[in-house]
Amino acid sequence: MDREQKEAVWAAIIALAITSLPWIVFIVDGIFALHLKQYGMEPLTVSRLYGIFTMPFLHDDFDHLMSNTPSLFLLTFGLFLFYDRKAWSMLFNLYIISGITVWFMGREGTVHVGASGLIYAMAAFHFLSGLLRKVPRQMAFALLVAFLYGGFVWAFFPEIYKFTNISWEGHLSGLLTGIALAFHYRRFGPPMPPDPFVDEEEDADFEAERLRIEDVIRKVDEKKQSTNYLKKTCPPSK
Repeated sequence: MDREQKEAVWAAIIALAITSLPWIVFIVDGIFALHLKQYGMEPLTVSRLYGIFTMPFLHDDFDHLMSNTPSLFLLTFGLFLFYDRKAWSMLFNLYIISGITVWFMGREGTVHVGASGLIYAMAAFHFLSGLLRKVPRQMAFALLVAFLYGGFVWAFFPEIYKFTNISWEGHLSGLLTGIALAFHYRRFGPPMPPDPFVDEEEDADFEAERLRIEDVIRKVDEKKQSTNYLKKTCPPSK
């Protein structure tokens, strides 16, 4: 297994572990009837600031959790695949800043649960990072994100969710957080692959220099041989 394969496996393991956390909370909540949804985010309520940390781990029901699981896994996998150890601080910032933004933007008297804000933050981060950095692997992943989650654009309009319990504020806060951090971390990530045409030019220059040096050495040897021949055929006079 080469280095890139090991990095992909390690990123998948971390993404799977992180994605399993909401499931563990959901299962424990269901078994012991803890009613943990009450500990979600309540905007502009100081006593509920802890919701910044608890919101992504709590979900309304099985369908809500199931709909977030594939996106949470894929986007977390991409984060650790491209940024390795730096991904931990990136994930933490996406998580906390999107939560704080929801707390300020959300409607009073509402309770927000779910990982949608974090998912939108990572999706926006991956898409814009691919465009900004122009590294082929990241650009390919950005196109994949755009293909899979292009419909996310409709999640930022409150009128669409006017009579639902879906948190458009969480979606919008995630978008803004992902955009801001994509610019902040634009200098981090995998390096550009070497340009094969540049390597060919360098090889050609090296070969030309080698031939030039060999030609100089050959001329020097010829001159030495000519000098030795003259010494032998024309000995110095006494």
